[in-house]
Parts: sequence; C-alpha cells; structure tokens
Amino acid sequence: MRKKFLISTLLSVSMIVSSLSGIPRTVSAADQQIAQIATQADPAASELPPEENDPGYERLSGAYEPAAEENISGNTENETNSVSTRSSGTTDTSGFLSVNPAGSRLKGYASTVSSYTGKTYTHASDHDGLNIYNGIDVSYHQGDINWENVKAAGIDFAILRLGYRGYSNGSLVTDSKFAAYMQDAIAAGMPLGVYFWTEAINVDEAVQEAQYVVDKLAPYKTSITMPVVIDWELNSNSRHGGLSQETNTTICTAFCDLVKQNGYTPMIYANISDLNNNLDGVGLSQKYEIWVARYNNIVNNSTASFYGNYSMWQYSSSGSVNGISTKVDMNYWYTLGSPSSPVFSHGTTQGAIATATPTPDDIDSLDDVENLSAKSYSKKLVLSWDDVEDADGYQIYRKDSYNGSYKKVKQLADGDTTSWTNSGLSKNHEYYYKVRAFHKNSDKTVYSEYALITAATKASCQSGITKKNFVLYKKPLKSSAKLMTVKKGMPLEYVGVTYRKNGNKFHHFRYYVSSKVYDGYSRTRSGLTYYTQGITTAKLNLRKTAGTSGRLLTSIPKNTALPLLRTKRVKKATWYRVAFSTKKNTVITGYVSGSYINK
Repeated sequence: MRKKFLISTLLSVSMIVSSLSGIPRTVSAADQQIAQIATQADPAASELPPEENDPGYERLSGAYEPAAEENISGNTENETNSVSTRSSGTTDTSGFLSVNPAGSRLKGYASTVSSYTGKTYTHASDHDGLNIYNGIDVSYHQGDINWENVKAAGIDFAILRLGYRGYSNGSLVTDSKFAAYMQDAIAAGMPLGVYFWTEAINVDEAVQEAQYVVDKLAPYKTSITMPVVIDWELNSNSRHGGLSQETNTTICTAFCDLVKQNGYTPMIYANISDLNNNLDGVGLSQKYEIWVARYNNIVNNSTASFYGNYSMWQYSSSGSVNGISTKVDMNYWYTLGSPSSPVFSHGTTQGAIATATPTPDDIDSLDDVENLSAKSYSKKLVLSWDDVEDADGYQIYRKDSYNGSYKKVKQLADGDTTSWTNSGLSKNHEYYYKVRAFHKNSDKTVYSEYALITAATKASCQSGITKKNFVLYKKPLKSSAKLMTVKKGMPLEYVGVTYRKNGNKFHHFRYYVSSKVYDGYSRTRSGLTYYTQGITTAKLNLRKTAGTSGRLLTSIPKNTALPLLRTKRVKKATWYRVAFSTKKNTVITGYVSGSYINK
C-alpha cells in the first residue's frame, strides 16, 4: 500500500525515495485540544485530527495514489486461458474458490477476474491447489458500513484497522470506527482479523503496541479467526524513517512474538520494496505470515519480486463493494482452510480453536459486568460488554414492557463471549435487559451483580430539536408527575417506544445537560424536528466554527447523543454542527470533529 509523493526528500540510502507534499505544520495548542482519550498504553495520549497524527491519513483517505506500477487492464492477452473463480452471476455464497494445478512452474499460471475491480489477476504457482478467498481491509475512512451487504457481496473475511501510533507525538490511538465495525461485522457473521499501523522506533515501543492491541482485542478474542497484523509502511512523516533493516526487522519480530504468545496468528504487512530493503522479508516469512502489497496484476514480475513466503496479497486500493460507499482495499488469501477455520503456514490461530477452558480455582466473588451497550436494528439488538475475569459465562434476562417481568433469554457458557444478538424482535419497541457473569465453584455457582440497559429496535437513531415547549414526565404513566418542561430549541435524544403490559405506549426521551442525563416520557413524539443522531466516542470539544482553529465554546462528555444539524468539510476532514445543553434550557450550537462521532 506504499504511495508515491512528488520527490523532494531522500529518506535514506536503503529506502524508496519519497517526497513531502508540504512541510507538516506545527501542531498548535488549539489543535491539541480536540479530544483526550485515555488508553492503557499511554493515558496522556492526545488524539489530534487525522491529518496531524494519523500516519495512514493520506493513503487511506485516498489523498494520493499508489506507488507507480504497470497499469492493469481489464483484459489480459491470456485471459481466454484464465480460470475465472467468481463471476457476477454466481449464486455460490460459500466463498470457496478452488485453483487446480496446471503443471507450470512459472510464477503465475491461473488467473482470477475480480468482481470488485473488473480486472484480471494472476496467482503465483506457489499457491497451486490452495483455496482463494476474497477479503477487504478497512478503517474509519470507509465511513458507515453495511456488513450484511458486504458479506452478501461475496466478501469472505475482513481485516479491521484497530489503531495506530501517531507520528506527531507517538501516542497510541484506536481507530474511531473499530468498535462499531467489530460489533456490526460480528453480528453479520464476518470472519475477522485486525491490523495496527506501527510507528515504533525500538523494541520497547513494538511491545507496547502489541500489548495495546491485545488489550483492545480482549472482549472479541473468540471472534478473531484471521491474523493480527503489524502494518509496516513509510510516508513523509514516519517516525521510523531512516532506521536500519536490522532494527525494523527486530521491531516486527517483537510485535509478532507477543501477539503469538497471546493466542493469535501474527502477520506482517508491507509492500515488496519494504520487504526487500527495509525489512528482512524473506527471513520474517520463515517465521510469520506475510501480507504483501502489490497494486499490479501479478505479485512478481520483471520490475519487482519478493521470493519469501506470503499467504495474503493486497492487489488494489480501489475496490467497489456493495455495503461500502467508498473505494476499499481488496485482498486475496491463499489457504488450505477457510476464514472461519483457518490454516496458516506457520501454525493455526489458537484464538480460533474451540478448546475447553481449564476450570479455575474456587472464588468468592466476581467483578460486575461493565460497559454494557446495545446496537439497534429494525428487528434485532446486539448486546456487548467487557469480559469479566474468571467468568465461566453470562446470563441474559429481558423484559418486553416497562412494568413486565424479566425472563432469562440466553445463557452463554463461555467467559470469553462478550456479545449476543437478540433477533426476531418487534419493530419500534423498547426492551429491557440485565446481564450478569457467573463462575462455577466446586460446590456452588457465584454470580456478579446485574448490569442493566434499555434499548429500542429502530432502523436509525434520531435526536431532535424541540419546536415548542415540550413536557417530559418521570414515568410512562398517564398520572405521572412532571419531570421538566424542555423549552423550544433544546436537543433531545429519541430513545424509542415504551410499552406497558396493558398495551399503552409512551415515547422515551433523554435530555443531556452538561454531564447529567435525564430520562423522561411523553405521549407524543411530535413537536420536534428530527435529525440523524451522533454519539461522542470521547470527551469532545465544541467549537464556534468548523476546524481546529475555531474558538473553543465548551466540552461535551463521552457517550452524549447529539443531533447532527449540518455537515461541513475542512481540509478533507468532516465536522458536524450540533446543539448541546450546558445547563437546563440553555443551548449552545457549534461544530465537533466527525472523527469522534459514531452515527
């Protein structure tokens, strides 16, 4: 995925010549105020706008083109002899693509016409007889993704960007779409792996990055069947530009070893030039999986060759996949297994094997379930939570009406399973859940306290602005006491329709005031102008105008629902105009960075 700039600066004798499209501007104090997100690896890390901190911003956002390669035509001279492994008219959704040996020992004997680029790609004979699967890799630059449509389009696996080390200050940052992508892709049944864009300059930083990845993956471990990847790339801003091949190889080794120790299959991503010049790619390929980037119709030819082992090929950055509105990176994976039952060259992914968990010692108590959340769809809800140490599993209870009774709807007999999809629900209906962990001692079962959540099925989330004074009541009862009168122009989150056992229904709203949240009810949902809703993923600054130079008005707490009144682009970054109440019946409008908003 190396991209090429206009040449102006030589990075080092051993590296490809790249150039700076401009001198990186100094990060001002105002810019550094954009958001503070605490991480285990670097609690003081400052999240800057992508163009100021994200080493992948220019490549992943499509701000510059791939490194110059031979053009790939839609047809090749030998296309009549090629093996087409998927056609646009196929009804097979298994993803299994078989390539049969043709007797040739040349690098490349059989070809595939990609349904996602319309071009023909030739496979190395090293992969004779292996299954070929179609995959994508994504980051927040792909925006909202309909994972069910992606899977239906024939995509067999996905590699999600978990995060990166910022080049401007070295902070560790989680991709703003990672959690949402994980939850939605898991719900759609998509086999998954992750990658982390490294900017490590020594072994200690490589270990720190790997531990950061392992910690972030803990709630999803059983869902990671594909590799955990260290993404090694250079651009004009790279912290690791100029390091020796030996140092870079040691960094990748340290990352991969820690990943492997934690039960995942490690993989290294790089382009051919970097594998040959800046890494000991051949040596690394004898120990770890290699994901080679080559935007061409063949990996090895007269202009570039890598003769180490590789099991994945990223062949394009401009794929078109139903369910994704932007261009997307496309990949082939070569294996004897499948994305859900992987077989890798250097050993099977331990995290993907269903093995019995050893029975732990008897314990007196369990920690409570934390960070219980719900993702809403028209007829289902996807619950997720943090894993609880020593848990043998989880119990999930639900009630369908405000004054109804809880009934157990699911017991998960796996302490590492931290999500559950409740399908077959009614549309526009509010449900109530409580979740607790359990541990089986030798003589009894120990339970945690319940975590509670209320969530409604709905196709889209909305917040509104009151068109007139709007009364909220404390309970969904005709005789309920008044909670408050929300004045005209105030923002409210519309939660959903609340039902009572007798069939009476009310509308549930939330009113956010600074760091407080008020739950109230109304007989009607009219009287508001509704907008798409956004949820803050961090404590976020509200600015007078769009852009990091805008005057700071106030800060908005994490997990606040906001009406997205307007969208504005500033230096290729998205900003939203929102309304927020700093105190009761006092509203401020301004702009927030779209990088920290989930819709």
